[in-house]
Amino acid sequence: MPNLSELIQQLLERWGLNEFPSWARILEAMDPVAWTLAILLAGAVVLGLFFSLSTRRAFLTPDDTESSPQMLLARLKQDPTRLSPVAILSRLGAEATLELLEYGDQIQTKEWRYQWSGVREDLLRLLGQQNAFGPTYALARYYASDDTQEPDTIRIRRTALVHKLGRRCYLEPNADGRPAQLRIRCHAAEVQGDVGFDGEIFWLMPDEPAPPSDGPLIEMDPIEFRSLSDAELHLHIRRTPMVGGGFRLELQKRNKMWVVVNEDVEWVS
Repeated sequence: MPNLSELIQQLLERWGLNEFPSWARILEAMDPVAWTLAILLAGAVVLGLFFSLSTRRAFLTPDDTESSPQMLLARLKQDPTRLSPVAILSRLGAEATLELLEYGDQIQTKEWRYQWSGVREDLLRLLGQQNAFGPTYALARYYASDDTQEPDTIRIRRTALVHKLGRRCYLEPNADGRPAQLRIRCHAAEVQGDVGFDGEIFWLMPDEPAPPSDGPLIEMDPIEFRSLSDAELHLHIRRTPMVGGGFRLELQKRNKMWVVVNEDVEWVS
């Protein structure tokens, strides 16, 4: 019985494969068209290898969408516009976003504040739209109002100030160096306390005459409670007699913590 090698040899002879021409004969028989096709095939192979290797290296290099949350947070601290606010919150989560918010409010360079302002507003809006405990707790800590033992009115006013002024609760003096003042219009029964403002504070009754001010001015109206867990607060900020704005903030009490859920601009000058 013939062995396997003999069977293979017989098959090659039957099909004529044992008469495959040598490389020298193949090269001699090639015409210009064949050479062109061979060159194109070789070029395609080279390009395929090049793009395969370059694409692989790109995937192995950490970028904005593939890096770890810690690396992404470090990059966002250098440039907060690197990703959209939606992508930032999705990639970082509430806790790391809180760290970014706290960091961003501390940087006072003009370039950073120009980039940071819009990103911060969108991040606060996105966090306020989420009713889960994690985002709510992160927001309450950012607003420095997570102590549920404090009176609601104090926490609401502090939340509004941080929301509009940032974590420092500070408004720059005017061109003459006059410091900012905060006027709080409140009801007689409202508890007065530390609302976190970095500057002089006046607690006034709704109809009480206000002392004169020659610097930037922040005015807060009495809090309007629509229910035990819904409140509205009007806030006016005047950086100069000609430059300022009026805002209406809607707040909700979630898990015993107050957060801003909506903001409307009433007027601007």
